Amino acid sequence: MEKISVIVPVYNVESHLARCLDSLVNQTYKNLEIILVNDGSTDNSGYICDEYAKRYDNIKVLHQENGGQSSARNYGLKKATGEYIGFVDSDDWIHKDMFSYLYYLIKKYNSDIADISAVFASDSSSVNISTSITERIKVFEEKEVLKNYLYSGVSDSVGQFAVWRKLYKKSLFSDIEFLEGKIYEDILINFQLLSKAQKIARSNKVYYYYFQDDLSTTRNGLKKRDFDLLDICEKIIELSKDEDDEIKYLANVKLARSYFSLLAKVAFYGIADEQLNNKSTINKLTKRLRENYLLLIRSPIPLNRKLMITCLCINFNFLSIPLSIYKKLIKN
Repeated sequence: MEKISVIVPVYNVESHLARCLDSLVNQTYKNLEIILVNDGSTDNSGYICDEYAKRYDNIKVLHQENGGQSSARNYGLKKATGEYIGFVDSDDWIHKDMFSYLYYLIKKYNSDIADISAVFASDSSSVNISTSITERIKVFEEKEVLKNYLYSGVSDSVGQFAVWRKLYKKSLFSDIEFLEGKIYEDILINFQLLSKAQKIARSNKVYYYYFQDDLSTTRNGLKKRDFDLLDICEKIIELSKDEDDEIKYLANVKLARSYFSLLAKVAFYGIADEQLNNKSTINKLTKRLRENYLLLIRSPIPLNRKLMITCLCINFNFLSIPLSIYKKLIKN
């Protein structure tokens, strides 16, 4: 049984960390190297990591000054000794069979990467997903690997961008690391890794539980760092220059959709960064969205997103006013 190294960046998650670590130490796949990278936590997270390492021989704890999630992941990659690499975020948790199943997919289909599905959850009791759902597996090879990745990213409500829903051959990381100092870094590194992969096996089985509450990044008001999304998408367009026309097209759709994603975030949650001028930010994003309107309307994104894009292009308030009324009704 080959070794799987699971890298877990840890930063100030003392209230959720035990749930995550318990789900890792109870995996049915036993040749597991669990690498906890304490990224300069100021709460008891580092202590909890050390205590688990005392109890379990397969846990390795690395401590570093705060450098961000990408920095922690890169540090973990340098210390990983497994033939395969997986990632888990420290406030999430996983099904006991997740890594056994991912390894099974890689071996059965001789793939470089395996991918499963995830569900958003606020706590363990809110998870009501049957692991006995009818299994559907799709295998993509060569250029279809990238095409499917980008197509899913613009057509699905939850794309394949996260690294935590996958298992990778470690060799794919030989000359690739996470871009530090940015968020949305998963989108870029997955594009790079999939560019090298010959085959990926994807399953609809739900084995990853992504913790999301009102403090989650995606459910807060727009901040300056959210514009990293545009930088990441522009890098993907640059990397796509030598790819075929369909990949180039999908990369451009991804960037165009990102203008919508940021503007929709403002409509849903407002602007939370004092450095951003509300009117100017909305006007700039609306302008770019309008410039890409026809590209998006003709693209494979869902119809409900096209309707929202149309509303935002006509007038920002067409979407923000109904949303504010809807949120008030939910609270009452």
